[in-house]
Amino acid sequence: MAKRVPGVTEKLMEAAYQEFLKNGYERASLQTIAERAGSSKGAIYIRYPDKESLYRSLVQPAIDGFCELLQSVLYQFNRLSGEEQTRQMLRRSNDEFPKVVDYLYDHFDEFKLLFTSGENNAYQEFIHRVVELDTGCTSQYIEASGNDAISSGRLTPELNHLLSSAFYTGMFEVVIHNMPKEQAMKHIQKMRRFYTAGWQTIFSSNGGEDC
Repeated sequence: MAKRVPGVTEKLMEAAYQEFLKNGYERASLQTIAERAGSSKGAIYIRYPDKESLYRSLVQPAIDGFCELLQSVLYQFNRLSGEEQTRQMLRRSNDEFPKVVDYLYDHFDEFKLLFTSGENNAYQEFIHRVVELDTGCTSQYIEASGNDAISSGRLTPELNHLLSSAFYTGMFEVVIHNMPKEQAMKHIQKMRRFYTAGWQTIFSSNGGEDC
């Protein structure tokens, strides 16, 4: 069995980060990564079976942490009664969502890499997980509160998905554009207010089909 040399993994990961960030996932070269790390492709394959595994080692911990945090925030909301969810919706969003943005900026480098490396399995799976958590929370709220948004046809699964995906992909733009955290917080707060107003028309029995 090939022997691992101490310190090589760290050098490979740093070189991989720079290569993926510069050239994107598809164009990134394992040979270039090895050369930058002063190592060999063999050293990469000892640790990672393929390019995707190496890439995921850089972004997956941040992805999992983000999803776990979001799931916790949404779960704490959904465990309330329907009446309390309606009453506390805005306050809880204002109190809890900054924690999600904090996490995004605490792991800025990892998410910068994830969002700017082009389409890849890790990115697609991340967006899917986030949207599934968010749309699930919305559906649970509607059921618990007795809201007629779904039964009336004002909200369909497709629309729920589109609205959630649009919000989160829009929010992630603050990382793509290297926006300072304080500025990002302000813009994301305005986005949440914008989407909240839209959701209120859907939750309202007066929302209508053409809202």
